[in-house]
Amino acid sequence: MSGQAETGGPVTVRTQRRHGALVIQVEGEIDNDTCDEVRAEVVQRLRERPKALVLDLNDVVVFGSIGLSLLIEARHRAEALGVGFAVAVDRRAALRPLTETGVADLLVLRPDAGQAAEAALAAPSVHAAYGPK
Repeated sequence: MSGQAETGGPVTVRTQRRHGALVIQVEGEIDNDTCDEVRAEVVQRLRERPKALVLDLNDVVVFGSIGLSLLIEARHRAEALGVGFAVAVDRRAALRPLTETGVADLLVLRPDAGQAAEAALAAPSVHAAYGPK
């Protein structure tokens, strides 16, 4: 399975089945102008109820504060459906705001999509902010 969501100029969103999970790869900017495109893809893919969903942010060059809300929302949606969720992020543009705001503590973060998929598949419903259920 592979697909591509709308491209609004500064963001490209692609989804592929990789590493046993659905991986949404975001390239470009996540800000007020592009967040809805990313959110729509997350919501659409969660409706498919995959075992795991990974949001790969390693090609994101701008990560606005709305991106933090998007990730928390995605985690909650995935958790409600029993879908494992993790974020692949190893670049400063997205990693720095996540760590500086403490949002990193609410998510499963791994440096690449393969490791993120592994983590999400290992414990699909354990990604609550307060630890394992």
